[in-house]
Amino acid sequence: MNPQMKGLILKEVKEVYGRKDYLLTMIINTVVYLGAGYIFAVVSPTGVLQNLFMEFSFIVIPSFAMLIVGFPFIQEKFGDEKLIRRFEALLTTPISLKTVWTGKMASIFLLSYPVAIFVIVLLLFAWAVVKGMNPIFILSVPVWVMTLFIVPLLPMIYAGLSSWFILRFNHPQLMQVLQLVGIGISILIFLSSGRIIRSIATGHIVNWPIVAYSTIGVIGSIALIIFLISKLNKEKITT
Repeated sequence: MNPQMKGLILKEVKEVYGRKDYLLTMIINTVVYLGAGYIFAVVSPTGVLQNLFMEFSFIVIPSFAMLIVGFPFIQEKFGDEKLIRRFEALLTTPISLKTVWTGKMASIFLLSYPVAIFVIVLLLFAWAVVKGMNPIFILSVPVWVMTLFIVPLLPMIYAGLSSWFILRFNHPQLMQVLQLVGIGISILIFLSSGRIIRSIATGHIVNWPIVAYSTIGVIGSIALIIFLISKLNKEKITT
């Protein structure tokens, strides 16, 4: 790893891990998502629908928690630093824009992905206590691939697009609203596809074809973000 990038990542992560508000956020997340997992386990029906409830909770809740935790870091590490011109000052150093952006994105991932893993552990605990079930053996391999590797990349894709809009435009809040609209449309298209409907009919939300299609979509989104960042230079960052 580039020593400059490694130093930047360590600096960004250490600045947050030592803060009381981050620890408070972790405590609040523990209470909220433990309660959410408990509710999902309690209200889940029996039979096939119970499996659907379980899959839905493990796919959606951890990634949603990761997204919520990552929101303030996006604003803090890009928007706030741009506002106080700290970001521009950093760009006056020999560190390239790509290195700065990659380091900040890596720090956001390292600060938010542990929350997703922690929520998964809470969900395992909730289902074991309430229903006496072990999701590790009940959920299929495609579900675990989606839960652990693919879905957590969606908050990072949002963070990547948000960071580009914040750096490129003077009105990032408007741009973020447009992003949310785009994400909502994408989700509706995905849910309305025949593939996922046929999968639900079999008692599962996720199967290997859906994992494959989701992987292609994630790779395409990441490639788009990398392309946008590659076209962004220090002169194009608006203040």
